[in-house]
Amino acid sequence: MKPTTALQAMANRLRPTALPRRRRRPPAGRQRRRHGMFLILVLIVVMIATMAVYSFAELMLAYDESVQLTASRVQCDLAVESGGEATRLILAEPRTTRDEMGGVLDNPALFRGVNIVPGTSAVDRVNFTIVAPNLDETGQFSGVRFGLQNESARLNINTLLALEENSSSLMPILELSEDASEDAGEEMDADNIALSLLMALPGMTVDAADSILDWLDEDDEPRDYGAESEYYQTLTTPYAPKNGPIDSIEELLLVKGVTPQLLFGVDANRNGVVDVAEQQYAAVDAGSASSLGWSAYLTVHGVEGNFRDDGTARINVNQDDLELLYAELSEALGNDDWASFIAAYRVSGEPGATLASAALSAGAEESDEQAETPETDGVWTAAALADVDLSGGGGTTITQLLDLVDATITIGNGDNQQVLSSPFLNTPVAMAVYMPALMGNLTTQEYERLPGRINLNECPAELLYGIPLLDEETTAAIIEARAQDTGSENRRYETWPLVEGLVTIDQMRMLMPLLTGGGDAYRAQIIGYYEKGNLYSRAEVIIDATTINPDLVLFRDLSHLGRGFDIAVLGAMALDVAQ
Repeated sequence: MKPTTALQAMANRLRPTALPRRRRRPPAGRQRRRHGMFLILVLIVVMIATMAVYSFAELMLAYDESVQLTASRVQCDLAVESGGEATRLILAEPRTTRDEMGGVLDNPALFRGVNIVPGTSAVDRVNFTIVAPNLDETGQFSGVRFGLQNESARLNINTLLALEENSSSLMPILELSEDASEDAGEEMDADNIALSLLMALPGMTVDAADSILDWLDEDDEPRDYGAESEYYQTLTTPYAPKNGPIDSIEELLLVKGVTPQLLFGVDANRNGVVDVAEQQYAAVDAGSASSLGWSAYLTVHGVEGNFRDDGTARINVNQDDLELLYAELSEALGNDDWASFIAAYRVSGEPGATLASAALSAGAEESDEQAETPETDGVWTAAALADVDLSGGGGTTITQLLDLVDATITIGNGDNQQVLSSPFLNTPVAMAVYMPALMGNLTTQEYERLPGRINLNECPAELLYGIPLLDEETTAAIIEARAQDTGSENRRYETWPLVEGLVTIDQMRMLMPLLTGGGDAYRAQIIGYYEKGNLYSRAEVIIDATTINPDLVLFRDLSHLGRGFDIAVLGAMALDVAQ
């Protein structure tokens, strides 16, 4: 080992060792800083994320509830559509089938609380109900019913001009007698038939009636109290009159003198019932049809089809082929005397009621000057048809089926000539037997649809009183009689007042162009609803059943006007509906 190295090692051993340094304590009262800011930031972030998740969950729940509400509302809308389709299906059936089902006028089994979406809980069950205002024979409100409204129970306003234009042919009395009725007080002309029907509406004025007729007619010449284009062009927002058939009753609001109050009455929610809240805002009798406004009396859809109760077409008694006519009549009527007489009448028949006798009998009293019934050689039987040649066609046209009543037929020549009387006698007993067969199976015209006649069984009494061809006493008797449900088949046809002796045959001849016992367009107010809750949909539809597949000619959403009826009225069948 080198010396230098040894000396260095010794020196190193003799060097003092350094003492460890003491850690300095902070002064009293002064603590060291804690580094926890990151924990606070983490908590803030977690809180914000939690609020975001909560808000998102709340939003999703709101969207879910909105979707459920929308789906439930769609279910109500579909329930209304189901009600419309069900009504079309029912109206597609022949009348005999509908009668076997209970009819369509008032049938809770068919139209009240019909379940569409089943369920044991009321919150799950969806139904539809078809409700109609129930007007008794005097036109007074008497609650609600569950069924359809016959549009022929209203006055088809588009037919008023036809009454004016064709009244000379429809109403012979207007031409042949100016003072047939002492109660009339003035000459009846073509104009006042339409005007009389309008003036029968509660609250109608001459100004409004004339203005309505001016709105419909084609010319621009105003009536005495009416208005034409000259008036409407002076309005703040000028427009032209329709001068033709209108498309809806609401269009009448454009006519001078027609207001929403007159047209709709106090029925603000259009449910056909004057509710308690509505009564508070109107000084009208809540039990009167006038409180429902003119809309309860008017329509543009009233029409009837030319077919029998089983849905087959009626037999046209004025067809050219008389041999075919005779064969069809024999099968339809089931009485060879009746069938052969009608076929032979087309060859050489004379009606039992003439225009002169119709004019004469229109007064309050019968006159001895009325035409006498000609002498005859007996009553027609089917055996007499052997002396009639049907192959040559017919020379006599049957204007009305009532022409056959008390008619006569001349057969043979020279000394063999005979005058035979009709088997259709003018007596109530006989008419009760043959009149349903004639009215239900036969027609005098080839038409598919006949608009405008008024159903005397279902219309408000005001419309019957508005017919100038009937005196007030006779009208009152008809109204009183129709309140009694006789169950007679004759009540289906407009001739039942004749069969029951309330009018004469000559009066009936004049009334037939105006009145009907049927009608094939129907109005339905359909409510789709949940049995529990406030979800609903309401609509008004009109269905034309004159075709094989009934047509939906009007759909009007009324949901914005409220449900209109309590669920207790509409019907609920769930077990927990009372909870």
